[in-house]
Amino acid sequence: MQDRLSRIESQLQTITAQLGDLERRLAALEGRGPAEAGASVEPGAAATPVPDLATTARRLDAASALTFIGRTLVVLAGAYLLRALTDSGTLAPRVGVAVGMAYALTWIVMADREGARGRRGSAAFHGLAFALIGLPLLFEATLRFKFLSTTASAASLTAFAAVSLAAAWRQRMRGLAWIVTLGVLAITTVIMTLTGEVGPFAIGLVLLGVATLWFGYVLDWVTLRWPVALVTDLAVFALTLRAVNPHNVDTPATALAVQLLLLTLYLGSFATRTLFLNRDIIPFEIAQSVAALTVGLGGAAYLTVSTGVGATPLGLASLVLGLAAYAVAIVFVERRQRRRRNFHFYAAVALVFTMTGCALVLPVAPLALAWAACALVATAAGRSLNSLTLKSHAVVYAIAAAMVSQLLPHAAHGLGAPLAQPWPAVPLSAVLVLVATAVCAWTLIAGGPGPHASRLSRTPGFLLLTLSVGGVMGVALAWTAPVIAGSSPDAPGIIATLRTAWLVVATLALARAARSPLILEAGWLVYPLLVVTGVKFLFEDFRASRPATLFVAFALYGAALILAPRLRKRAT
Repeated sequence: MQDRLSRIESQLQTITAQLGDLERRLAALEGRGPAEAGASVEPGAAATPVPDLATTARRLDAASALTFIGRTLVVLAGAYLLRALTDSGTLAPRVGVAVGMAYALTWIVMADREGARGRRGSAAFHGLAFALIGLPLLFEATLRFKFLSTTASAASLTAFAAVSLAAAWRQRMRGLAWIVTLGVLAITTVIMTLTGEVGPFAIGLVLLGVATLWFGYVLDWVTLRWPVALVTDLAVFALTLRAVNPHNVDTPATALAVQLLLLTLYLGSFATRTLFLNRDIIPFEIAQSVAALTVGLGGAAYLTVSTGVGATPLGLASLVLGLAAYAVAIVFVERRQRRRRNFHFYAAVALVFTMTGCALVLPVAPLALAWAACALVATAAGRSLNSLTLKSHAVVYAIAAAMVSQLLPHAAHGLGAPLAQPWPAVPLSAVLVLVATAVCAWTLIAGGPGPHASRLSRTPGFLLLTLSVGGVMGVALAWTAPVIAGSSPDAPGIIATLRTAWLVVATLALARAARSPLILEAGWLVYPLLVVTGVKFLFEDFRASRPATLFVAFALYGAALILAPRLRKRAT
């Protein structure tokens, strides 16, 4: 009896020691210290050496990686078996493609299940297997077997990306998102190049780009959206160029649809984040907005002008969007959100839409007047709100109006630049634009910043003043030169002296105007005009004038050099 009890006691001690050993091993794998693991074991139990945690983890990682690689190779072997059966004729090509796609979808389902169970390594390799099987299969179904049209191929690639990214989103598998995104971009680019049709694939790229954009917003996977946006913009740009050629498969209607889709989805997403979620604009949104406006709105304008189709509807839509963007920037962002970066962004978008809409709807002469009117409105709004951004928009509108109305060449001529024609004709629209520009300049200078305002805040007024002064001298020269010079053989010299006279008059008038502390911008032009007059004197007056006209030019320029610094010094 005693021997029997001894044997039972010995067996219990052995079992206790084995349980303690197992508990210490589990504690090592779970990250607990040996002391914690051994606390539940009897003091007399035999101690078994516990392996180092880092060593065990490395062994497990290496073993798991080899297991996952081997399993993936077995999965690929199954895919190649289906390929062999298809090539040998055992399976009809259509059946082989369908079975292969079902086989590929099995592994994205497995990836989702493994991710839900916390087995992220296994899920990643299942997703890799899905990409390695599905993408080449879609490529061959489109180009080799010709089962899928370009539209069906683009739709299949989009569905492939959607299923994969849905699993990556659900299980937070960033690696799977990267693998699928880069794979879809590569296969799409190759198929577009080989088939020569861009439209359907560009639609899929736009959808993929917006999806990765929201991945960055929600999951903070911010790098993923950059390569997709780049490929998408290039695809839309290529589509625009191809749609102009009537011999290509891509039609202007398809290109316009893709361009509008790009603008709507990207800018709509940016507006949702900045306005409804009350966030600041970020560098990606700025860069992609520039790209989307260039290839989307600019491409649509180029396409409508080239083909003559849809210019008026596109222009009216652009005008509506421009006015809406100005309203959002001024009423909502500036007064409620008070986010300066967002205000600059929406104001810039409004400027682009408004200028594009006017250019698409109006002919040349009314376009100049429309932009001049926009300059007046922007000037009034900038002065009322004390907004440097809106004042800068007034400068942009005024310069654009001057270019369209042919005022800008006259202004350059008046400021000393040589022109091919001595006295080109001045259109009525140029005179009206000059009046509007002068009103804008006076509004920003005389009623704008105070005497202690910074130079940056005075820059819009200075630019408008420069354009106004050049325009006044250019128009005056164009009106007076034919009357004074006429058909005289000394006409070149007379015109050169007349230009010098107008420059001297403008320089002294600006120096006199700078007496007022509210018109400091006038003094900024004095010395630049003296330099311009001297350079023109050397290269034009000496070459074209005779002694009689040179006498007048010397006297005028000398008087300007004497009087202008004194007037400006007194003003200072």
